[in-house]
Formats: sequence, structure tokens, C-alpha cells
Amino acid sequence: MNLLLISKPGIPLLRSLRESETAWDAIRFYGPVGLSIGVYIPVSTLAGALSLASDLRYFLKKYTSDHLFQIKPGVYYTAALTRSRYLSRDDDVSEDWPFKLVYWVENLGKVIRVRKEEWNIEEMLYQTSEPGEEDTKHDDADITCGYLLEIWCTKPEFEIV
Repeated sequence: MNLLLISKPGIPLLRSLRESETAWDAIRFYGPVGLSIGVYIPVSTLAGALSLASDLRYFLKKYTSDHLFQIKPGVYYTAALTRSRYLSRDDDVSEDWPFKLVYWVENLGKVIRVRKEEWNIEEMLYQTSEPGEEDTKHDDADITCGYLLEIWCTKPEFEIV
């Protein structure tokens, strides 16, 4: 169980958390790791990860675009799914879970969210224009680096995307 904090564009998240005595006191013993897209915090239990996210609530709203819980390598849960799983104590989330998203998180902080069955790697990698602007295609050398994450979410979150 780990906590991934995705920073808002242009915010050096680990430095911002270090500058706050309250935030740094909450995370320093976990050994946070700075990433180009935010901060990765190793936590041993689900309850510990939820508690840490709760302690950092103010900073999550101020500095992050999203925070995710890594349940196993390559699989992340949204905060809502993590809380519901913890509160219900159900283990009904299995590999055939129908509500999955794909996040493409660029190093500059831009997050593209799509339903897993609708995602197209070509479209996600090459789309650099803003909504309403003409899409542009670039050479492979111009592709922005980033992270591709599989996110499991709740039904309401899935319907919104």
C-alpha cells in the first residue's frame, strides 16, 4: 500500500511539502520519494495510507491535482474506492472490477483521464492541444514523457469521466 500524490502543474510538490512544518512532520518518517509528477510515499497499511491522506487534506487540495492509493504494483485506487473498501471491509474488488480508468500524467502536471475500454495510446501520447483548439501531431522525439497509470474507481467516478 502506497500513496501517490500528483502535483498541480508547475508545483514542485516535495519541496512545497518540506517547506511546511505541518506537512513535513506528517510524511518525513515514511521516506517520501520525489517524482517528476509528484510524490510517492510508501505506507505499510491501508488504514495508515488513509490516515496520512486525511492528515494532509489541506495540502492535497492546495498542491495536488489528485492522490491515489497503490494497492499492488501497477494498480491504483481512487480515494473514494479506497475509503469504501476500508469502511465496508469487503474484498469484493477483484481483477474483473468493471470501473477502471487510465491516467496519462505528464511530467508538467497535466492529467488526461479516460475510461480503460476507451483509451487509445496514440491519441493520449500525441494530443497536446487544449479543448477547442485544433489537434496537432508531433514526431516521436516531441512526445512529452509521463506516467501511464491504471486506476480503479467507484461507479459514480467512472460515469463522470
